[in-house]
Amino acid sequence: MRKFLIIYIIFLFTINIQAEEPRFRMEDRVFEMGIANVDLGYANNLLNAGEIFQEKLILDFTKLDGDFNLAFNLNVRPLYFNVKIQERWGIGLDIANVSVYGNANISGNLLNLYKSSGDTFGAGAAAFIDVGIPVFFTIDNVWDRKLKINIRPAGFVTAAYSSPSMRYTFIDFTEDEIRGSQIEIDFGIKAFTPFSLDPELDAMSTLDVGSALGFDFSVGAEYPLYKWLDIGVQFTNIPLCPSRLKNYIELKGKVVLDSTNIVISDLIDGGALPEGTYITPDDFEPYYKTVSDDDKLYFFRPFKMVFNAKYRPFETTILTIAPLLGFSINPLYVQAASIEAGVKVSCDLSNIFIPTLGISYEDRMWQNSIGFSLNLRAFQLDFGIGMQSQNFVKSWTAGGLRANVGLIFGW
Repeated sequence: MRKFLIIYIIFLFTINIQAEEPRFRMEDRVFEMGIANVDLGYANNLLNAGEIFQEKLILDFTKLDGDFNLAFNLNVRPLYFNVKIQERWGIGLDIANVSVYGNANISGNLLNLYKSSGDTFGAGAAAFIDVGIPVFFTIDNVWDRKLKINIRPAGFVTAAYSSPSMRYTFIDFTEDEIRGSQIEIDFGIKAFTPFSLDPELDAMSTLDVGSALGFDFSVGAEYPLYKWLDIGVQFTNIPLCPSRLKNYIELKGKVVLDSTNIVISDLIDGGALPEGTYITPDDFEPYYKTVSDDDKLYFFRPFKMVFNAKYRPFETTILTIAPLLGFSINPLYVQAASIEAGVKVSCDLSNIFIPTLGISYEDRMWQNSIGFSLNLRAFQLDFGIGMQSQNFVKSWTAGGLRANVGLIFGW
């Protein structure tokens, strides 16, 4: 069976690469239904998978060249439908897509107790549920070619949202009249939800889905510049109407360590630490609040703009090299703006078996992936795995892992 499969793949590759157009190609589905599409991953820039799953976990922050970063993501498309009429137009419906992602950033100066005039760090996380209507259509005779347009309006609900808001300061005094140092960590963590998390209130009675509902849209274009080259651009989550939340839980306080008033000789003689040497919060209780309708806070989904291309060196679909370059804006990170870049190489064997290799820097992570699509028209299985990390070297040693799977049925 294995030998037959290898021979069949070689046969498909041969008939595609030798012909100007494939002699046989599996037809595209007119109607399809996708179920159980899941994309799950995590990443960090300190430990690889082998170090994490040891009996004794050792954290050596001196290995870090900068901050410590941890990230995770979960994207679920439980059910969607698409109708496609040849290559001219198509429409679909995405039902209750779920996107959950977050990150934690700890200042490298804090981990190593280096001096700093003020480093912002912390954790950011968000969960969105959306319903979208993807549509595509072509416009004929645009410089004698067909321009393909895709657009996806969507309504989304912000189920939870929190952005990083901690600050680290370390001042080392060297003046004659002042000796010592002062370390300060100021934190004010807020998590917003469409309902109150106060245990003394009924959550359902405070639920406000109408205000939490926001609207955005994604739009893109693809143009066949040459027979061997397509170029395109994609805008993701262009805001129209924000999601508005008025319930949040807050945890705030300040931790201070001040050694400027310490006299070593007094301590040797049995004296106590001077008042104000260290300051900690009087209490560590969360604070629940519901603001008025006029004071609701606005939230949008992360935005991306990416330019892409599809280069076919043999002028057929047998081999496609697809580079991308763009940027994203995501307030869940300390630095909201980031570059998006990478390249993917796919081998289309008669639209039946399509393996894809990719190396990219997306969502602030280096990602190395391999994916497979097995298309029998009535049934399609998509599967992919990869390694990723905020550090390039760690992305090749399983500093993070990612996997996706999806099923499609139709005809």
